[in-house]
Amino acid sequence: MKKRSILFMLCVFFLITGCHSGGAGKPQHNEDFIGFATDIDLENGKVLINDIWFSFDKETEFKSDKKKSLHSEDLKIGQKVKVKFDGAAGESFPSNAAAHQFILLTDEQSEKQGDAVELVVKDPRFSQVVMQSMEKNPTGMYSLRFKDLSLNREVHVLVSIDDRRVIVPISTTANE
Repeated sequence: MKKRSILFMLCVFFLITGCHSGGAGKPQHNEDFIGFATDIDLENGKVLINDIWFSFDKETEFKSDKKKSLHSEDLKIGQKVKVKFDGAAGESFPSNAAAHQFILLTDEQSEKQGDAVELVVKDPRFSQVVMQSMEKNPTGMYSLRFKDLSLNREVHVLVSIDDRRVIVPISTTANE
């Protein structure tokens, strides 16, 4: 009986902690946001990072994680970026926010992840990529999930950086 009680308490604990958003929702005021640049509009001063269009102007600071001062032109498609801002505005998808600072992440892992995102964004099968998640699987390939706004659907792909390939797994579910 005691084991059941402990098991029940552990299940409740994991259920509660598993349901906590952990920042998965829209960021709030004065937060840092880390994501990947999938669309850059220098002319209008905005960049799509995951599911937020961040606007910037000449007052917005651009720098590397090594404290090197940069410019908006240094931001590239696929770049992993840490953004400092005052919260997302509006209920649109993607939402909008004004950035105060962009920190371009240049460590080896961020560079490889950025290469995977860049391959997807530049793949002619996709456009208007809104990143949702990325993980490296045991084979060394990256598994990316994103929403393609032009197709209005969720997409899952595997990316091999070494081969510079984007693989779309074949669906095994029957269409009804």
